Amino acid sequence: MNYGNWLGALILALISGCDSRPGMSVKDSGNGQSDPNFRAIEDDDAEMNAAIKSAQATLKFFENNWKTMPNDGYSLKFAMRTSDGDLEHIWFAPTRIEGDQFTGECANEPVNVPGLKLHDVRTVSRDAVTDWMIVAGRKCYGGYTIRVISKREPENAPPLIFVDPPKEDAK
Repeated sequence: MNYGNWLGALILALISGCDSRPGMSVKDSGNGQSDPNFRAIEDDDAEMNAAIKSAQATLKFFENNWKTMPNDGYSLKFAMRTSDGDLEHIWFAPTRIEGDQFTGECANEPVNVPGLKLHDVRTVSRDAVTDWMIVAGRKCYGGYTIRVISKREPENAPPLIFVDPPKEDAK
């Protein structure tokens, strides 16, 4: 596995899914197995909400650079509705961006999104994108929600240097 694939797999394994539901740190996957990569985040978590706001405010950088910037990988995180009406935030490998519509292939196993499984393709509107990242070597542009989780769980932090996009390129 090359460095880019290894790094992408590591990031997705460490920070695979987040649910905006209180009181759970490990989610039952529905088959009696717990998913140790799943992070439950309360929907009023100020730090995570600020991270999502930063990701949305700089999404234009991703749109302008995901196909053209030399990189080892890129991803988008979509907020998907769960069976109980909450949101699960899942990484997708983008395949197309047209206007305000983002299409991608599910890059990690959903925990509680009905009808969605690994490698399924979904299209969402711009407001459902809750994070993005472009990884070039050890630099990670974006990855705002990963930054929050890495700060909270430094022992699980991926070996990345987080970089904000240049301000003139972010909007």
